[in-house]
Amino acid sequence: MITLATPDHIQALVTLENKLFSKDDFPLSKGSFYYHIKRNDLFVYMHDNELAAYVLWLKRKKYYRLYSLGVSTHLRGTGVAEELLEYSFNRLQVSIYTLEVKTTNSSAITLYEKFGFRKQKVLKSYYPNNYDGYFMRK
Repeated sequence: MITLATPDHIQALVTLENKLFSKDDFPLSKGSFYYHIKRNDLFVYMHDNELAAYVLWLKRKKYYRLYSLGVSTHLRGTGVAEELLEYSFNRLQVSIYTLEVKTTNSSAITLYEKFGFRKQKVLKSYYPNNYDGYFMRK
């Protein structure tokens, strides 16, 4: 089941975030999640009554920016990320979406391209440790 995140989800979001992202990747904090729940669109995927994935979209004036997508390791490859993206596009319904992704994250790039995102430019040293990124747009 996918639903809009509420403050009741914050602790589970922080726990998942810290399992998925290292300190070098700047995982979102409790305060960050609280802020985004109030100001942006954060959808959570519940599996067996546990929060197992989320997608965070930042609202801009004329588009949405995909800020973060996290799927529990035991559910990767099961279509959860696709479900979250489909749900997002049905809910948000704007004409432009953007995101940034590490050039080395081939599985994410493939997923995003499947949903119509296209690479627009290379972002040199965009991520920590001088990793390059792609700016993608749908």
